[in-house]
Amino acid sequence: MNNKFLLIIAAIVILLGEFYLLGNKTKNNQINQTAQKQPATQTKPVEGKAVTATNKGFEPQTITIKTGQRVVWTNKSGSPVTVNSDVHPTHLLWPFLNLGQFADGASVSVVFEKAGKYTYHNHLNASQTGIVTVE
Repeated sequence: MNNKFLLIIAAIVILLGEFYLLGNKTKNNQINQTAQKQPATQTKPVEGKAVTATNKGFEPQTITIKTGQRVVWTNKSGSPVTVNSDVHPTHLLWPFLNLGQFADGASVSVVFEKAGKYTYHNHLNASQTGIVTVE
């Protein structure tokens, strides 16, 4: 009797799990379809500056931009690098600047919305640092 009861409970749990997964799949499909139906909008690219990650560090190491401008980091180091907010290793000063690891040849970017002095580093080689000053 106990074995039958356990089998019934297990079957109910499995069925509930299936319904849950099916519901999430349908919900995600609806979200994707909604996103595809939205008309494409033309936005003016945000001007900014470029920084190159090399095997020696970030070049230029210090840049100055205006509020609302974008910085694009392109990896030309030959290996993966990161852009992470200081202080190493916690990266807690400016979470929006924790762009993570990106491969050689790839780029990451962020728009700086507030004036200030933002320091960052390559988490994989913390001696490689940079500064973005936003006016």
